[in-house]
Amino acid sequence: MTGPALDSAETIGTLAGDRPAAGTGELVAATLGAGLLDAVALAFGLSGVPFAAPSAAALHLLLCGLVVLWVRSRARRGRDLRLAGLLLVTMVPLGPLGAACTLVTSALLALFSRYATGFQDWYLSLFPESETGPAQELYELIVSGRENAHLVAGESFTDMMWMGTPQQKQAVIALVARHFRPAFTPALKAGLADADPSVRVQAATATARVEHEFNERWQSLDHAARAHPDDAGALAALCRHLDDYAFCGLLDSNREAEIREKALDGYRRSLELAPDDDGIRLDLGRLLLRCGLAAEAAARLEPLIDRTSDSRILFWYAESLFRLGRFGDLRALPLRRPDLLGDGAALPDALRDVFALWRDDETAAAETTAKELAA
Repeated sequence: MTGPALDSAETIGTLAGDRPAAGTGELVAATLGAGLLDAVALAFGLSGVPFAAPSAAALHLLLCGLVVLWVRSRARRGRDLRLAGLLLVTMVPLGPLGAACTLVTSALLALFSRYATGFQDWYLSLFPESETGPAQELYELIVSGRENAHLVAGESFTDMMWMGTPQQKQAVIALVARHFRPAFTPALKAGLADADPSVRVQAATATARVEHEFNERWQSLDHAARAHPDDAGALAALCRHLDDYAFCGLLDSNREAEIREKALDGYRRSLELAPDDDGIRLDLGRLLLRCGLAAEAAARLEPLIDRTSDSRILFWYAESLFRLGRFGDLRALPLRRPDLLGDGAALPDALRDVFALWRDDETAAAETTAKELAA
């Protein structure tokens, strides 16, 4: 098989960016010929013959022009231009030495490309696709009792990034990139500061991948929100994504503040469109507190206190009251909603003691004092 048929066969199955595919013989011949002619011109220029130097310079420029035409010819034929371009940019200032460097580079490429992994293959190997579907993964987590494992996985991943082997660190980074959560950010940052260059490169690639996925989702949700400007749900979905993006911990402080401001504006507009949506009101109040706007957070959450069945709203409202120094309202809150904050309410252990301390009744105070004495 010769000619164009050989060139076509060489390019089939070759990933873009792996290695030059076709026209290698032509490249070597052109480089060798240009280098030899330029060496002859250089030798003539140094011979001391009258007008030898200008003649050698003119011949050098002529050869460079011929190389330019040859490179353009390869471009029109769809041939690889990397080594041809290397010949051009090195021959102009270096003359025959540039051609020699190009020949050495071609030889090294031919040697190492026999066993080197292409960039695209290497990149795909960093983050292999999971062979288990989301439903199967969820089933395995539930039956193994690990459905809440992500709550502690962040600390485990971070420990592995500091104490594991390079292979273990790379495996952790691959997992973090596929199933990213904000709790995994310290592990990525530890990878970016690792002493092993391969770990740093993979961590940087994983960070770029996570940010790319966030940005792609942002564009999709923004398009949906713009297409339906009166849809509070579409706007709220965009704001929740921006809130998650700002909370992921991968952004610098200025970018994080900018995105949170966009989320705040969107939440306010969506709440104007759907004033009875408790979920949007809760998300807005939580983000206001994160931004230090406790007064507005309390004002936004206040209308829900007497009607909500979601205890999280009361938690964030209590936090806003504490930051504002409204301790009287904070003490009255458990009595205002005893079904959610009273002694018989299903509260987390840490919050149960906190609200017991703030409840304005002697029984709760006595119970708290007894617990402290027993401890």
